[in-house]
Amino acid sequence: MRRPRVLVFDVNETLLDLSPLATDFEAIFGAAPPLGEWFARMLHGSLVSNQLDSYRPFGAIGVEALLTVAGKRKVEISENQAAAIVAGMADLPAHPDVIPALERLVDAGFQTVTLTNGSTEAANAQIDNAGLRVFFQRVISVEEVGRFKPDPLPYRHAADLMNVGIDRTMLIAAHDWDVAGALHAGAQGAFVSRPSALWSLPDDPPEVTATDLGGVADILIR
Repeated sequence: MRRPRVLVFDVNETLLDLSPLATDFEAIFGAAPPLGEWFARMLHGSLVSNQLDSYRPFGAIGVEALLTVAGKRKVEISENQAAAIVAGMADLPAHPDVIPALERLVDAGFQTVTLTNGSTEAANAQIDNAGLRVFFQRVISVEEVGRFKPDPLPYRHAADLMNVGIDRTMLIAAHDWDVAGALHAGAQGAFVSRPSALWSLPDDPPEVTATDLGGVADILIR
C-alpha cells in the first residue's frame, strides 16, 4: 500500500451515527422502525438518478424514499413530516471512535476532507453540528459535480480540489459500494466494518479494513 496524502471520509454511518433518527421513525412506524430500509432506498434513488442523468439533492431523495417506505406499510405521513425527519440528519452525532481517530490522523500529517452524497448545505451543517469542522480542510459534496457516489466523478473531483493524483487519495467508508466506487475511480480505499456494515461484494475488501476508525488509524499510521 502506498501511503495516501489525502484521506477522504464518507459522512453518514462512517463518521456520523444514524441511530438517533430511530426515535422519529418509531413515532411513525412503531417498534422495529425501517431505518435501514429507508437509507437503502435513498441509495437506490441516487443510483437511479445517476443512471437517468437527473441529479437532485440527496435530501429530496430521502423524502421520496421515506414516503415510499411509509406507503408500503400503509402508514400515513405527509411530505412535510417526511421532510422534517430527513432534516434531522443535520444533527447526527459522531461515532465515539471518530474524534480520537481524526486527532491521530491529523497529527500524523494526513490531509483530510469529507465527501458525501448530501448537499453542500446539509454536509456543512452535519460537520459543524457534530463538532468535526476543525479536522477537515474541505467539506465536499457530490452536488458540486451533479453525480452521486459511486460514480467516478465525485472521487476524481475530490482529488482535483486537493491538487493530488487520485491514487494518492484514500476513501474511508462504512459502505462497500462506496469503497468499490473509489477503487474503480483509481483511489485507494479503506473499509470500516461497523456492526451494521458488511462487505457483500464479490471482490475482496481492501487491505485497510477495521471495525472502527481507530483501527484504520492504527494501520495508516503504522
